[in-house]
Amino acid sequence: MLKGLTKKEIADQLHDSEKWIIKTQELQRVWIFNNFQEAMSFILRVAFLAEQHNHHPVIKNVYNRVEIQLNTHDADNQVTELDIALANGINQIGSESE
Repeated sequence: MLKGLTKKEIADQLHDSEKWIIKTQELQRVWIFNNFQEAMSFILRVAFLAEQHNHHPVIKNVYNRVEIQLNTHDADNQVTELDIALANGINQIGSESE
């Protein structure tokens, strides 16, 4: 079974950790794009990455704003290494989209 990480462990492993809201039970981050099309392009790229990781975030979108929430259901909704790996990949996609 996957083990939940502490806030310190999360911050140490998460790239761009200052851009994420770190909670013991969830990671959250918001991206703002120039328009809806850019936001949806980002979401689609995140979806393909999530499928590769077999780990799926909560994604909320309103026009040019995208919010992503990550935690691992199989670890009592804690943040695990699965979430860190996906978050770091999403960071890379986000930096390419900005």
